[in-house]
Amino acid sequence: MHEKVPYVVNEIPYVPDDVYPLHTLDHNPNYVDWVMRYNDVLDADMLKKSLSRLLEIGDWKKLGGRFRYKPDGMLEIFVPGSSSGPRENVSFTQSVIDSAIGDDPVASKLPARTVGPSLHLVSPDSKPFNSRENFPVFRDMTQSDIPPISVHVTSFHDATIIALSWPHQLMDAMGGKALLAGWSSVLAGREDEVPEVIGAREDILHHPDIRKEEKEELILEKDRLSGASLVLFQLRFLWDYLWNGTREKRVIYLPKESFLKMKAQIKTELTQNATDIENAPWVTENDIISGWAARCLALSESSSRPITVLNFLNMRFRIPLLAKSTGVFIQNICVGTFTFLSAKMARAPLSEIALVNRQHTAEQGTEVQGRLLMNGMMKDIEEGREPRILFGPSNAVCMVVNNVIKIELMKTAQFGPAVIRQGESSETRRNPPGTMISYYNEYLDHMYDAFNAFVMFGKDYGGDYWLGGALLPKAWRVIEKELEKL
Repeated sequence: MHEKVPYVVNEIPYVPDDVYPLHTLDHNPNYVDWVMRYNDVLDADMLKKSLSRLLEIGDWKKLGGRFRYKPDGMLEIFVPGSSSGPRENVSFTQSVIDSAIGDDPVASKLPARTVGPSLHLVSPDSKPFNSRENFPVFRDMTQSDIPPISVHVTSFHDATIIALSWPHQLMDAMGGKALLAGWSSVLAGREDEVPEVIGAREDILHHPDIRKEEKEELILEKDRLSGASLVLFQLRFLWDYLWNGTREKRVIYLPKESFLKMKAQIKTELTQNATDIENAPWVTENDIISGWAARCLALSESSSRPITVLNFLNMRFRIPLLAKSTGVFIQNICVGTFTFLSAKMARAPLSEIALVNRQHTAEQGTEVQGRLLMNGMMKDIEEGREPRILFGPSNAVCMVVNNVIKIELMKTAQFGPAVIRQGESSETRRNPPGTMISYYNEYLDHMYDAFNAFVMFGKDYGGDYWLGGALLPKAWRVIEKELEKL
C-alpha cells in the first residue's frame, strides 16, 4: 500500500497551475464509492455545475487535480492551469432509465426500507449504478487526464441514484462529508458557507502538538504481531482466503425499534450482573452493533478461534487542535482501536461482548493513545516501511468495523434546490425533498474480497439503521437468523 513505484514519465498535456502534496497517511489507492439513493428526480446538470464550482474555490481545487508520480515514486496532485484551456475538475456522467425505479428489474432489488429487519444482496448486476462504464484503475488515473472525483447519476421517473467515488489517497470519510456539505452549500447559492480547507499543502499531522513525544507507552505494543507470530498470521490469512474464497457484499436494514429492543436487553443484563446497580456499566451504540457483528462472525466459524475487531477511530474527534478547527481537513486522519475476544467470549451473550469492546475502546481511544499509534504509523511510512498495525492472537479471525453514524452522511447531502419533481408523495415520505433515503459502500477494486468488513453507514430520517459490509456467506446466514429474532 505504501510501497514506492518505479518512476514513470507522465505525459502532462498542460502546464499545472498548482501542485499539491499528498500527506503521510494519504497512500491507500483503494476506491471509496458511496451509492446514494434519493426518492426524488434531481437535475443532474445543476449537481454537476455546483460540484465543479466548489472545486474552484480556494484549496478545494486540490480535489479537482490530477494524480502524478514524482521521480522518487511518491504521488502529488497537479491542478491544470487556466492557460491550458478548459478541463473538467470532476468526472461526471449520467444514465437515464425510462421507468420508475421499482419497475426496473435490477434497481428494484437495491436496498430499500422494509416492514422489519431485512438483508439485501449487493448484486454484481447493480454495477451500472455504482460507477460509469470503463471505470479506471488507479494506475490509469495517474497516467491520463482524469480527475480523481467521479460522479455517476442514474435518473428514473421517480428517483435518482448518485454514485460518488474517489481514491482513498485523496481523503477519508470525514473529507467526503465535508465535500457533500460544501457541494450542498454551493448548490443552494450559499458559497459564503463553504468552509476553508486547512492543511492542503502542509500536513497538519506534523504539527508539534501532534508529533510530540509522550511518556505514556502504547497499550497495544504488547499485542503487536511481529516475527514468527506475524508470519503465522499471514499464513492463516492466506489459507483462509484460498479455502473460503471471496466475501459477499450485503446491506442490512435495521429498524429503530429492533435496535432499541437489542439495547434494552443488554441494559437489563448489565444491570442484573452489576454489584452496584446505581453504577452499572454502560455501552454505546457502536459497542452494541460491532459486538453483534463480531458475535455473528464467531458463530459462523466451525472452529473455536478468537476474534479480533478493528474499529476505525477518527482522530479529528480526539485531538483538540483538530476538533476546535473552524475549517476542514481534506486528508486521511484515521487510526484504530482493537478489541480482542477469546473464542469463548466471542460466543458469549452480546452484553458481555459489548462491554469488552467498551473497555478496549476506552483504554485505546484516548488522545494520547491515538497519537502514539498514529505517530508510529507515520514513522514507519516515513522510513519506507509498511505501517505495523497488526495486533492480537496470530490465529484470530479478524474483522474491520467502520462506524460513520456519528457524521450523519445521509443528512449532509442536501440537494433540495436540484429537485425537478418529488418521486414520493409528501403523505408517505419521511425525509425532506432532495435528501437521501439510503446509501451503501461499493468496493470498486475488490478491496474487501479477502477479509471481513462491517460498516455502520448511518441512520435515516426515520431513525432507522443502515448497516452492511463484506463477509463470507456462512456469516451472512447467521446474521439473517439473528435478524429474524429481532
